[in-house]
Amino acid sequence: MRRQILTVAAALLLAAATGFAQATIATGPHDLSAGSALRNGNASINGQTCVFCHTPHGANLNSTAPLWNRNNVTSTYQVYSSSTMDAAAPSSAQIAGSVSGACMSCHDGSIAVDVLVNLNGAAFGPAVAFTVQGAAKATYGNVAPGSNNLMTGGIPAMGTDLRNDHPITIIYQTARLATPTEFVTETQVGSKIYVASGTGDLPLYGAAAASATVECGSCHNPHNNTQGSFLRKSNATSAICTTCHIK
Repeated sequence: MRRQILTVAAALLLAAATGFAQATIATGPHDLSAGSALRNGNASINGQTCVFCHTPHGANLNSTAPLWNRNNVTSTYQVYSSSTMDAAAPSSAQIAGSVSGACMSCHDGSIAVDVLVNLNGAAFGPAVAFTVQGAAKATYGNVAPGSNNLMTGGIPAMGTDLRNDHPITIIYQTARLATPTEFVTETQVGSKIYVASGTGDLPLYGAAAASATVECGSCHNPHNNTQGSFLRKSNATSAICTTCHIK
């Protein structure tokens, strides 16, 4: 009997752990089908957690994000600058063409969260008319806060003025070599480039360490909200900051 109880308990714990892992996207802030303030009201798409970012067919070939289901941004950005900044500030085109550009396609408020490249190739009625595959279209109307489902409020709505945000699309090694006593050395293992500290590592993006950049995804994992704010790890005692910065 005791063995049966322990077996059942173990199964329940495994099921709970599996459910928690799945719940990091489903019903979370990045689940735009039903799990956030920007909720879909169209029954034809409701419950499709992944479609707001990814599509298995007809994806945007001009995006660095995998099977990306949104248009590239065309915004003009004001970028962070500082007298102590050692890396060159990026242009708007560099941001748009980077992996961070995928994030900004929602977070700069220029493209509505429900404008997708391909909604599973499905034809819809007049209210949500399917145009040509690969063309952007609104999948539902103005049923959420903001204007036409544009992200307009709160910290996640970064806008195009990035002067008060950590710089993105900057070459990490350029800054480190300029002030080597202030930055942790990056490491490359195979195709993975990262910055490591005693509390974990943060990824850089690029084919080689000499050109790898700091992006939104260096600190944030869009698929895992376990730490809150989609952080890649806990920021207790400024652990994310001190992964890269020696302070």
